[in-house]
Amino acid sequence: MNTTQTAKGDLLATIQIDINKADYAEDVKKELKNYQHKAVLPGFRQGKVPFGMIEKMYGTQVTFDQLNKKVSEALNKHILDNKLDIMGYPLSDPDKQQPTDPETQETMSFFFEVGLKPEIKVDLGKIAINDYNIKASDKEIDETIKRIQEGNKKDDKLPELNEELFKMIFPSKDIKDVESFRKEIATEMERQYVIEGERMFLNNAIDKLVSEVKFDMPDAFLKRWIVANSEGKINEEDVEKNYDSIYSKTFRWQLIEETIAKANPELVLKEEELREFVTKMYFGQLDIAGMDDDMKQRLNGIVDSVLKDENQRENIKNQVADNKVTAFLKKAMKVKVIDTDYEGFVKAVLPQEETKPAKKATKKAAEKKEEKAEVKEEKAPAKKATAKKTTKKAE
Repeated sequence: MNTTQTAKGDLLATIQIDINKADYAEDVKKELKNYQHKAVLPGFRQGKVPFGMIEKMYGTQVTFDQLNKKVSEALNKHILDNKLDIMGYPLSDPDKQQPTDPETQETMSFFFEVGLKPEIKVDLGKIAINDYNIKASDKEIDETIKRIQEGNKKDDKLPELNEELFKMIFPSKDIKDVESFRKEIATEMERQYVIEGERMFLNNAIDKLVSEVKFDMPDAFLKRWIVANSEGKINEEDVEKNYDSIYSKTFRWQLIEETIAKANPELVLKEEELREFVTKMYFGQLDIAGMDDDMKQRLNGIVDSVLKDENQRENIKNQVADNKVTAFLKKAMKVKVIDTDYEGFVKAVLPQEETKPAKKATKKAAEKKEEKAEVKEEKAPAKKATAKKTTKKAE
């Protein structure tokens, strides 16, 4: 078996794998022997079916399985040994791949096209962006109080702004007057504004970086890869229509984010950060340090249970990662803080909202439209490095 790599263009290469029958014949024979030991056919005891019958029944299937396994192993080994930083996974090279048939060919050649990641330089300190310090205006507080009163009407009568209502809305607070009530409402509103402002800052930062950090990508390869990765859900026409507005932005942000993360290892998620997030999410600001051992053990058991659920764990990882990236970018980028009320914030960010900024596809795939490809960095392209007898071509 021999593996070679040749450049095919900018950020594109072809990997050629030449394989002889001798490279996989012994594995085929060994696997057929395993079939023979397990086979049960009428007229024969288990393990006593003649090898020739087993070979006739299963030889073709086993040959293709072992051939594909060898080719995939060689492909993966080449990628790892040569430290190739690839996008997606290799695809059969349509320009070079010829029909193959292990039944008639002693030697076969398989050609795979790989898209290579570009080198990227990101100077965050030169990229200007606005951040919004959103305060609750008197008008917004008045509107909120009105909604509270509307929601607590009795016999079509609005409740008075008195201690009874204050206690109902903020049972843990000792609020005596309207002014204190308004301040508490403003605090709660602004807590939500912070969350919304953080989300919008990250979206806008992604748009800024995607727009201003310039680099090339193997776009033709990526278009083919999106179709292949969709497993029949997306066609070439869909990709062409949405590539610039959706797919390209997604890939570009992933590459930028990866570059930033490599240069700043503190952005790597730690298990204790996930546990801390879950603890705060479920138990708020409890004094954990002051708990007895039995209570701490119960709390840890609940956190363990949450993080064992794969879907919940993935969602939590996404939230923690977004929080870390947002905090990092606020320190690293050229940020101008603008004081505003919520109405002013909405007017300022509405254009960005309308352009639907790119978000992470490997982290947010479940929230995307069905037409978007899930972007995964796979280092085990075995399923693509196959040869099918029905077509006698490398897939």
